[in-house]
Amino acid sequence: MDDRFQMRLYALTCVACAAWLVQAAGESMDDGTLASAPSVILLVCLAVAVVYTGVNAFLLWRGPADDADDTDTDGTDTTGAADDDKEAR
Repeated sequence: MDDRFQMRLYALTCVACAAWLVQAAGESMDDGTLASAPSVILLVCLAVAVVYTGVNAFLLWRGPADDADDTDTDGTDTTGAADDDKEAR
């Protein structure tokens, strides 16, 4: 599965869970069971799913981070490989 397909799947899941969250909260408010344990658990689980899938969709949409060269902006090595070579000698 490529990243674009995975990003779209995360985004679709996020939208579906957000709609389900709104619908479940509305129904719970209408029938007065918003403060019941099952309603709270469902709403919290849906909120976690919305946040998780939304963040993952955004991260995949943004693309990979530019950490391939492992250097700071001043050009110094940040992997610690130079320090390991000195200790080995």
